[in-house]
Amino acid sequence: MAKSGLTFQCWRDEGRVTLADLLTSLGSIIEGYRWRLVVDELLSPRYQEITETAEGRLMETGQLIAMFGNDAQLIDGELTAHDADGSIVDLTIRALDSTWWDVETTMQEVLDRISLLYPDAKVLPWRSPEEG
Repeated sequence: MAKSGLTFQCWRDEGRVTLADLLTSLGSIIEGYRWRLVVDELLSPRYQEITETAEGRLMETGQLIAMFGNDAQLIDGELTAHDADGSIVDLTIRALDSTWWDVETTMQEVLDRISLLYPDAKVLPWRSPEEG
């Protein structure tokens, strides 16, 4: 299956879709995954704790959910999923300017769940290889 992706706004009438919200909404689809988090910009009173914990480590989904509760906002950054063996899984989540979430994957189940939960999600335009 070819890689595809969806993008949707972080801010809604009900408030902001946090990283914790997004990961929780994917539920059992991402069970057992570990994540490499690259933080480009973060707003949190626990900034140092989060960036030091994330640096060069794979983190469990539950650990990320706990770290990114209501007081941590990933403004710009990227998460890459890894399986239990540490191999990269084709699932990337990006925060863009605290305005958009981009989800790229070949996993149709993830795309279907995002489309169901965030009906305003749009298909990501193709990115050139230079854009990552």
